[in-house]
Amino acid sequence: MSIKWYQLLFQLVNFGVLLFILNRFLYRPIVKIIKQRNQRLTDSLKAAESNLKEKEVINQLKLKAAEEAEKEAVKIIEAAKASAKDSGKKIVEEAKDEAQRQVDKKYQLMLAKLSDQEDKIKKNVADLVVTTTSQVLKDSLSPAEQKSIIDSQIKKLEKRLKNK
Repeated sequence: MSIKWYQLLFQLVNFGVLLFILNRFLYRPIVKIIKQRNQRLTDSLKAAESNLKEKEVINQLKLKAAEEAEKEAVKIIEAAKASAKDSGKKIVEEAKDEAQRQVDKKYQLMLAKLSDQEDKIKKNVADLVVTTTSQVLKDSLSPAEQKSIIDSQIKKLEKRLKNK
């Protein structure tokens, strides 16, 4: 077998044309698609990293907000406790004042009752004195003298009662 140079040359040209066509219509578009895919993957990874960083920042902001909310809640609770304490003191003071008013009112009522009882006792004592005096004097004085003495004693007692 002998090598035919024109066939070899023709095969080389055919092979070169095939390589050109494959390169032009198959290899370059595939490489282009692969580059685009790689670029999209790179962009997706960058976006994912960016999202992770943003998520981390958001989590830090959430933690700060939670801490601030907790501090604010503590302040509100302390203010509420102070307010409740003040309100409690105010209520206790009002209750003491009301109790004192009630005690004063009862005291005044008791004084009034005591004064009434003293007046009744004085009246009873006066009646007893008059009765006793009239019994004692009945035997020793005349009715006109008795009446005169009784009238003068009654006038004296009335003056005393009016002065008190």
